[in-house]
Amino acid sequence: MKIILRKKDSVTSIVLFIFNIYGEYTNQYSIQLRHLIDFMMLFNKNETSTRMGLSRMVKAGILINRKVDNEVVYQLTEFGLDNINIWNDGITNFFKRYQKRFQAWDGKWSAIILLDFNKSDKERQPVIDELTEMGLREVNRNNWICPYQVSDDVKALTAKENIRYLALNGAEIQSDVSGYKLLDNVFEVASVRKKYLGFLEMLQEIKNEIDGLGGNEGYCLALLFKLGWNFYDIAVSDPALPKEFLEDWEGDRVVEEFQRLRTYLYQKVVQYFIKKNDFTSSD
Repeated sequence: MKIILRKKDSVTSIVLFIFNIYGEYTNQYSIQLRHLIDFMMLFNKNETSTRMGLSRMVKAGILINRKVDNEVVYQLTEFGLDNINIWNDGITNFFKRYQKRFQAWDGKWSAIILLDFNKSDKERQPVIDELTEMGLREVNRNNWICPYQVSDDVKALTAKENIRYLALNGAEIQSDVSGYKLLDNVFEVASVRKKYLGFLEMLQEIKNEIDGLGGNEGYCLALLFKLGWNFYDIAVSDPALPKEFLEDWEGDRVVEEFQRLRTYLYQKVVQYFIKKNDFTSSD
């Protein structure tokens, strides 16, 4: 089961982000309640809303709480960790796909036909999400194409979800549809370009906010969340087409700027964690 994060400012979204970043730094997934309350205040969440949100996450099986040395500690469950990994895999898959953009394209396509598949079924949405994150796009009902080879990923997904399918790998596509229509109608390049342009504006906003922080590294945690959440939305929607299709692409600049700014903010957040180096408890 997948946690559906509909609101980027929800307590669940923010708490999972905090555990994700701290886990990236320490490979530990336990945080004291008092520090979680401090962290959530950086996101304008007061103690009452934080406690209520944490309680809901415990009931949902995302977290467990326990006492260690008279301190209440919240720990991520396997279910919670699995859902963090879904997020991380989405970003990882994007960068794998993005690297192919700079490799010589062999002109070969993948085409996938899903058999007896009803995408309107609620439980099928994760399948659609994973196909999209592979770079596949639906050209017609249950017919998906991609300019890269994704046969291994598709095979793993269909086996996991028990889906019948047909696949064409290393195929050449001939069509009377113009390249422009293919890019716009199937790969929605214009929509993705608009997202990237908006993200560039947001990057400048974040840089301006950083300039106003002084030496307060704590608030970089909230800025890192803002940066990552908004980038994720674009990353999963960008098929990262070969340069043969899009030589001049706004996404190239955005990716470079994103990586640079994320590295800077992450380093600031690590400094903040070091200053609060007692905020986890060992068993």
